[in-house]
Amino acid sequence: MSRNTEPHTEHSDITKPYTYICGLPAKIKCIIRMLHNASLIIDDIEDGSKLRRGSPVAHSLFGVASTINAGNYIYFQALSLTLALDKEPRPPSSPPTDCIGVFTSELLNLHRGQGQDIVWRDESTCPTLPQYESMVLDKTGGLFRLAVGLMVQFRHPGSGGGGGDFGRLVELLALYFQIRDDLINLASLDYFKEKGYCEDLVEGKYSYPIIHCLGTPSGDIVRNVLKRRTADRDVLGYARSVMLKEGSFRFTYARCEELKGDIVGEIEGRGGHEGLKGLVELLHRQVRKVGEEVNDKPKLERIDST
Repeated sequence: MSRNTEPHTEHSDITKPYTYICGLPAKIKCIIRMLHNASLIIDDIEDGSKLRRGSPVAHSLFGVASTINAGNYIYFQALSLTLALDKEPRPPSSPPTDCIGVFTSELLNLHRGQGQDIVWRDESTCPTLPQYESMVLDKTGGLFRLAVGLMVQFRHPGSGGGGGDFGRLVELLALYFQIRDDLINLASLDYFKEKGYCEDLVEGKYSYPIIHCLGTPSGDIVRNVLKRRTADRDVLGYARSVMLKEGSFRFTYARCEELKGDIVGEIEGRGGHEGLKGLVELLHRQVRKVGEEVNDKPKLERIDST
């Protein structure tokens, strides 16, 4: 008579450690996903956005009051899940976790960065590029650091190292994601066809290529367009042509290339991770395509005139 070799994972004391460790990444991913999506619907209100991923923004469909309430509700749901993480059973030799401390610290950073971005926009104050990158490390880096910080709380005591091990990689990823987004928003022909035309100019944002352009001889033209918050395609197209002429897109593309190289170097310096490197390479394909487009002035002029 053969023994039953089917895995018995449900209600089994034997597999509790396995179930425990498998559940943690899913819970952390859920927390990050909730915070990310909640922050997007709040950001759309703060930015006066019309579209999100090619569809009408939530507050245009459900109203501002309901959308703010929903976003805040999800923030507190994520907080509740984080509190539950601190109550997870731990091996006797493991130090106590401080997930709620990590959560609080990074949510403060995220809102500090978002607040600074709003102040610059509403007061028409152009930051320097170093000031902008510092803001990005708070605003965009907050969720990156939160994800890593929560995972580090449950690392085995004998694995060595600490949360600071990943600090530089997290900062590089945050800068790359934001500056890449800034470039694509104003220079990607595919983005214009699918999602919207020069949204950062329409919303009056000081993004990476815009900040660069404002420091050039033709910068006053773009500055005036920013103040108008216009959706006039002819005006926006002219502002883009100024940015192209002044090399602002090429400058931003070069920064993305630099950051991408630093990220890959950081990953390889830690023994490599093909999955993460593959993700970075996938994201960088669109950056490279934009790099080709910004060196094709006739093509850009054609898309602006349509």
